[in-house]
Amino acid sequence: MLRPSIQIFALLVLGSGLAPAEYDTVQVAIGPHDSKGTLNLYYFDSRQSTFKVIDQGRPALQSYKDLEAAMSAHRCQAGCNGGPFDKAGHPLSLVIADGKTIGSVSSGKDTSAGVLYLEGGLPRLQKTSQFLARNAAKPSQLIQSGPFLVEGGKPSTDSSNRRISRRTFVFTDGKHHWAIGYAPATTLHQLALALADPKTFKSFKVATALSLDGGLSAAIWIKREHGPLYLKESRKVRNFIGVLPR
Repeated sequence: MLRPSIQIFALLVLGSGLAPAEYDTVQVAIGPHDSKGTLNLYYFDSRQSTFKVIDQGRPALQSYKDLEAAMSAHRCQAGCNGGPFDKAGHPLSLVIADGKTIGSVSSGKDTSAGVLYLEGGLPRLQKTSQFLARNAAKPSQLIQSGPFLVEGGKPSTDSSNRRISRRTFVFTDGKHHWAIGYAPATTLHQLALALADPKTFKSFKVATALSLDGGLSAAIWIKREHGPLYLKESRKVRNFIGVLPR
């Protein structure tokens, strides 16, 4: 029997007049000694919702106080922090926000893995090398980040990676179902195992998942009927990913 929130999501996806989007939490073994931790998730259907990159410049020039202010200003349904940046606020990887290119393609191990971008209004997740080889117009929205957590339905991070940190991530079933998520302190490997485990999501099989910037930058904001969920970042963030109606 599916939990009520997942049932709601499934019904919405099957074609009601409401936007197929839903907040949910999932308990998974991601803490020390496989202790339980809570994933906070926002599911959306790419036929009804899309995303945009909100870049606000270096800390001294930033347009918004925090993630919540940026999401509210752009009337987003949900959002999270985006790609990595250095201490001066410069992006460490390629970013495209509303057609404007900021930063450049990263070749660093932790940031070069993949890109989340828009093509024909639909979100895509792709390896950076494959994206650069494509013969197509520049997308209007893009975040380069990494590493991949799941590829082809299988966990893809190195089990030797033991750095524990808060994490944000984006994943898809390879069709129309997407989600952004926030994990409490965990390793990339533990999170990858949890996302790829078919028992984690009873109505959603993860095909591809990409890690976003983590640590002090990790944050998620989700609009809800009785007030938003806001797991706040602990420092100024260079850019955000916002989910909004198409």
